Amino acid sequence: MQTDRAVVLLSNCTGTALSISELTRKTPGNHEKTMELIKELKDGSLLFSKVSGETRRGRPKQLLRTSKLGQQFVEEYRRLIALPLHCSDNDIKKALHQADLAQRVVDQNISPYARFQEINELARNIANTAQISKNTG
Repeated sequence: MQTDRAVVLLSNCTGTALSISELTRKTPGNHEKTMELIKELKDGSLLFSKVSGETRRGRPKQLLRTSKLGQQFVEEYRRLIALPLHCSDNDIKKALHQADLAQRVVDQNISPYARFQEINELARNIANTAQISKNTG
């Protein structure tokens, strides 16, 4: 999902119900991508539609409105975006290195979780051996 665009789209429908054409005009990006996003948000129950009660010629107008879940999504997204992240270039380099190592393990058809458990067991055995040597020495 295009999270930034989804938040804009959901925010536009929070106060009042909008027709699809009104919503596509207010949402940045091309029409096709906006329609795909509307479908995805409706499928995820973040957006719901209702048929307008107005009776006019032609197809009845479909109005879109943000659901309670959609409103909560927008609020949580904004809260998370406001959180300051504190990391240095070195932290980022370490994270990229760890991701590279994990990918190498996966490429060899080894479960990273299983490998992590093996390493933890090895570390526990080393700690136990060191403790025994310390107690007997």
